[in-house]
Amino acid sequence: MLKYQKIIIAFIFIILLLAVADIFFRISFLFYAGIILVFIGILTWGSANIRSGLYCKTLCSGNMEKRSIALTFDDGPDETVTPAVLDILSREDVRAAFFCIGRKAVTNPELLMRMDREGHVIGGHSFSHHFFFDLFSRERMLEEMRKTEDAVSKSINRKIRMFRPPYGVTNPPLAKALGSKKYHVIGWSLRSKDTVTKDENRLLGRITAKLKPGDIVLFHDTNSQTVNILGKFIKFAKEKDFSFERLDKHLGIEAYE
Repeated sequence: MLKYQKIIIAFIFIILLLAVADIFFRISFLFYAGIILVFIGILTWGSANIRSGLYCKTLCSGNMEKRSIALTFDDGPDETVTPAVLDILSREDVRAAFFCIGRKAVTNPELLMRMDREGHVIGGHSFSHHFFFDLFSRERMLEEMRKTEDAVSKSINRKIRMFRPPYGVTNPPLAKALGSKKYHVIGWSLRSKDTVTKDENRLLGRITAKLKPGDIVLFHDTNSQTVNILGKFIKFAKEKDFSFERLDKHLGIEAYE
């Protein structure tokens, strides 16, 4: 049974207990309201925090006893930024995971082929990366997953098994959609915030200060500041005796069927 189902059962049980107690004691409406707000708060936090695993099993870090980390990139492939990221990874001899948006995979098949040729792995990140993806129905989510699978498969002739939810949001419809797939749901343990932090020194300082063994680091191959600090970050990690593992090896999973 999933965690959120247990929480719902516990909530119903508490409400029933209060209703019974209310027969003998006058319980304020505010008490009921407080319980409901706590319940909503827990579910909202679980949806927004992919590391909670509230709705589905998520893989967010590797073995913390090993000084190894894995690099991941979301939202590509981008015609300008992704090639620059791949150039840096090639120069530093680092293999990464790219969670691609399906519609971008359709228009940039040569970048997916380069990723595969250079030893990186590819996962799905929905087809549209729509702002309201987490409000889609189970059927619409499944269609986005299928279209992304097809786009990647046409480029590299492999069927993906890794999926990262857009914005890191999970919920019951997504859990149901994933229940019919053989995906590994991938989160992260260190978010670079390269989509919101434009100051490159601040961005680099943040991730180097928080880096720890087992981390899965989240970058985006859509931003120039990521390109500008990536080589420096890799150099820092190597100087601190961290090794880089490709995500599937880092987690001990299969990236493709």
